[in-house]
Amino acid sequence: MTNLTGRQGSLLQSRLLALFLLMLLGSSLWHPVPGSAQEGNPEDAGQQQKSPALMQLKPQLSEAPEVKAKLTEAAAPKPKLSEAALPKSMLSEEAAPKPKLSEVAELKLKAQDAYLHARYPEAVAANLQIARKYPASKERRYAVQMLGTLYEDNVVDIKKALRWDREFLKKYADPRQVPFYQEKMAALEKLVSKEQEQAFQVYQGIRFANAEDEAMVQRFQALLKEHPDFLMKVAVERELGYAYLRMDKRKESYQAFQAVTRDAGKKVTTADLIQADTTSRYWAMTATWGKFAWGIVAIFWAAVLLMKPWERVNRSAIRTFLIWAALWAALTALRMPTFYAISTDADLIILRDSAVYLAAGLNLTVLLWIMLLTRGNFWQSRPRALRWLTPPLSLGMTAAVFFLFIIYQPNGPETTDVFAVKYDYLRGELRERFHL
Repeated sequence: MTNLTGRQGSLLQSRLLALFLLMLLGSSLWHPVPGSAQEGNPEDAGQQQKSPALMQLKPQLSEAPEVKAKLTEAAAPKPKLSEAALPKSMLSEEAAPKPKLSEVAELKLKAQDAYLHARYPEAVAANLQIARKYPASKERRYAVQMLGTLYEDNVVDIKKALRWDREFLKKYADPRQVPFYQEKMAALEKLVSKEQEQAFQVYQGIRFANAEDEAMVQRFQALLKEHPDFLMKVAVERELGYAYLRMDKRKESYQAFQAVTRDAGKKVTTADLIQADTTSRYWAMTATWGKFAWGIVAIFWAAVLLMKPWERVNRSAIRTFLIWAALWAALTALRMPTFYAISTDADLIILRDSAVYLAAGLNLTVLLWIMLLTRGNFWQSRPRALRWLTPPLSLGMTAAVFFLFIIYQPNGPETTDVFAVKYDYLRGELRERFHL
């Protein structure tokens, strides 16, 4: 019995070994050798399909001169498709020789470079050379137009500016440019007198000096004081309004744009009316609604202190306040990485980091006020009134503090406009989503 069992074990082992060898052989047949014809290489497939007779003929054919030449030509490296199919004009700029610029094109480039780098006399000279030396060139249109601009804005000479503007209007202006140039020339013709031209020269010098807003405001104010009858007084007041707005002086900006609408009369533009309304609203936020918010904060704090909350403040109340303050600080710290990760490249108004920390700190004062409010002696006999009045009072206090925080930030009123736009956008999305 033992002998039979041993034979059966050896037979089982031999069968398993045979099965294993068959599996190896099958796997080698199933998976082709890399680079073989079964793997998809046509060259190797062609070589495997060749008969021995063809293999014997190969040396004889390769010895023929004409066959050898053809084989050599076939084996030569082919040019790349981009080089063989494309014409020479479409090759790289390094391979193709650069055409030499004409003299008038070089003058135009010189004039443009001088203008961009504020070398205005040099720009005038180059454009004058194009206009006088190349009357039939297509570059002359640009030169004539630039001469009118340069003599009006930079190298101020009203008579020369009118001359070149008149020539551009006569020879080169398209129908869309005609009304603009007619209005422009009518305005310049009123400034031909010596006093007006002097004031206009000072005005243009201030505009294109790229000075700070404070220096610009002082020079504009001196211009109005020295030339009270300047015909472009409205333009000066407009520049003052925008400069004050950039300086965040809301009252002065409001006054400047009110002067623009008053002095312009019937010629006031829609843009001036819009800006006057905007600056009036910005100033009202500080002068009217700001005082109202300050009044709410003062009254709410006075009311809480009159209830003597310190008499009912115990360790439990202090511990609760500290827990809420710690939770608020932790929440603020957790949200700060998200704040720093926000992309502000396309934002017109950006809050400073210190403003965010200040807002978080102001919220702690609101939490302190709420804690003192709930501990007032007035509520001992009125617990139901405390439950009903605490939420709206807390909301009013928070809104007043947040409003004061916003309007006293640089460009604070503009920030409220951004909030209003985003609020309208979110409200429209909700209506669209819920079909309201």
